[in-house]
Amino acid sequence: MAGSARAVPFYCPYCGEEDIVPEPAPDGSGAGHGHWACRSCQRAFRLSLTALFTDSTAADSTVADSTATRRRP
Repeated sequence: MAGSARAVPFYCPYCGEEDIVPEPAPDGSGAGHGHWACRSCQRAFRLSLTALFTDSTAADSTVADSTATRRRP
């Protein structure tokens, strides 16, 4: 989801059903992005971005492998 501040869930994390709808923030403010409600189990949840993942170990191992190959006689 590059370039998007919103995440859209495909299923409820509690019951696994796909009958979910956006819900306004509990405090009634306009900052309700990420709040969702499941119509099946009647639970609400919130999505939020905690970090961006980068796989530096794959790049490091590629560099190490190519260096090791060059050192062989």
